[in-house]
Amino acid sequence: MRLVPWDPDIQTVMTRIESAALDLQPNFQRGEVWPKSKKQRLIDSVLREWHVPPIHVIENPDTRKQEVLDGQQRLVAIRDFVRGEFAVDGSIEPLDSKIQNLDGVKYRSLPDEVQRQFDQFTLRLYRIVDFKPSEPAELFYRLNQPSNLTGAEQRNAFYGPVRDQIRELVHSLESRGIGKEQFGFSNARMAYDDVICRVALTVKRGTIATKIIGNDLVELYRSEEALSERDYQHLEQCLGIFAEACMTDPKPKFNKATLYSWLIFSVRGISLGVFDLSNSEIIASFLRYFFYISLNLGQDDTNSSRFPLHLLIPIHDDRATSRVADVSSIILRDFIIWCAFLDFANVVAFDNAELESIDETISSILSSAGLDPDVLGRHILSSGWGELK
Repeated sequence: MRLVPWDPDIQTVMTRIESAALDLQPNFQRGEVWPKSKKQRLIDSVLREWHVPPIHVIENPDTRKQEVLDGQQRLVAIRDFVRGEFAVDGSIEPLDSKIQNLDGVKYRSLPDEVQRQFDQFTLRLYRIVDFKPSEPAELFYRLNQPSNLTGAEQRNAFYGPVRDQIRELVHSLESRGIGKEQFGFSNARMAYDDVICRVALTVKRGTIATKIIGNDLVELYRSEEALSERDYQHLEQCLGIFAEACMTDPKPKFNKATLYSWLIFSVRGISLGVFDLSNSEIIASFLRYFFYISLNLGQDDTNSSRFPLHLLIPIHDDRATSRVADVSSIILRDFIIWCAFLDFANVVAFDNAELESIDETISSILSSAGLDPDVLGRHILSSGWGELK
């Protein structure tokens, strides 16, 4: 089987479609499944003269007619637009003033120069020739194997200042030798990028009390405005001190949800002046303390802790493995980490002026809410605990 490259313009392709020399629906193809919005996005790419993925067609050696092997939906979108079945959508991000002016315009009503530009746009086609009967089907299977990208991998395609800043922060971790051994999971499929992006958005918002959804992160990456110098420096300091703390033994183990919470804990501590940027040992010692009691504190253990950690830490652990994306779980994890830190500060006689007001807030919440996780979560939220600034 040979794949012969061919670069016809859209006008040529349309001529072949209309003359039935190019069959868009051979019997092995799925139906026309793209919604109008996805078709409009393809047309938007053509109008911007952006790349359109290659199309593969099988060529009959006798008739020279072609059947689409891969790329049917792209060609259908172009055909339907040229036939006037839908118009340009000028509101597709990132906004372009020229395309905004074409909003609602169908192919036949495009300005002459735009229509010529559209017609002359070249598509990369591969003509499949000299093939064995089984080869096109195998190629079709390989081209259409699912390749589900993670959210972080998709966002990495947005080339902009925020993307570059997040990558710089991740590289700073890698340059320190921080990886699976320290965090408990690797940066496979850009896992660290995802966590740091969420922390960055939280810092920018100044609160953990607002849910972060995938589209929020996309909009952060899509923005042409970089993170403020203050927020970026804050994140850099937070990652630096926390990365050093994680070099401790025994190594703490995180998942993406708990790493997010510990980074937010570091952000708040640095912001309040609780942690000295020149000394990560206090966080390292606290990490050892927290994970020790997490592993060794039974629910029936009524030790001498200032707060009922034997009941609180199981709530933290439960919310670290389920419902990890909802605001209530994030708030509870953060609150419980700070309960444990105050207990730790008492044990090691760590003194800081800011801890007194945090102690008062925590004591007030616990005295009024009790230890039912849902009730406690609501009280923490209503207290304004989620605000970082």
